[in-house]
Amino acid sequence: METAAAIVACAVALALGLIAGLRVPIGHPWIILVGVGVGEVCAGVYLSLANWAGRTWHGLLDPRPIGVHFMALIVGAGLCGAIGAWFGYRKAMGSGLF
Repeated sequence: METAAAIVACAVALALGLIAGLRVPIGHPWIILVGVGVGEVCAGVYLSLANWAGRTWHGLLDPRPIGVHFMALIVGAGLCGAIGAWFGYRKAMGSGLF
């Protein structure tokens, strides 16, 4: 269950980064930083929701995989957000994606 939630957090970071890249009219290096920030927020939301679920329903989640997945999300969700923001920015500027 922890792994599925981490994958969903990465997908949400990718989608929100794409939306940010399409909607925010700032320069190329800055939109990448916005995407990284979006990914880090998604990682924080994952940790807070997992903490809430673990405290509310005892025995539902194992704390060790949550910590391991959170450490992976610090990097992975930031990269997903940055990639999504870059693709969204390229699409918004009318450039090809590659």
